[in-house]
Amino acid sequence: MEEVTKKLNPSDVDRKLQLPENCLKNLPRGQETFLKIKDEDGIVWTFRCTIPPGGHSRPVLYGEWLLFVRQKGLKVGDIIVIVFNKQKARAAAADTSGDLFEIKVKKTRN
Repeated sequence: MEEVTKKLNPSDVDRKLQLPENCLKNLPRGQETFLKIKDEDGIVWTFRCTIPPGGHSRPVLYGEWLLFVRQKGLKVGDIIVIVFNKQKARAAAADTSGDLFEIKVKKTRN
């Protein structure tokens, strides 16, 4: 399993989530795709993912992202962890119903 950890900034909680450049290898290829990401409560969210053109572009998540932020009560400084499960990815090559991504929330105390 691989994971991406991100401390949320104002843009992340108000508009869209910009992921670190180094997580491109964990995302499906293509300019734009829809990612199904399961949260800790078992709810599956559909985040729209845009990977801008260029070799060193940072992926951006939006779509249900803002709904996720509001429902989880996320604030600037909270941390999210997106986990990519390689084992499930291999199984999904034959069966696309597998969840490849999970998201965890670590709330900071203000």
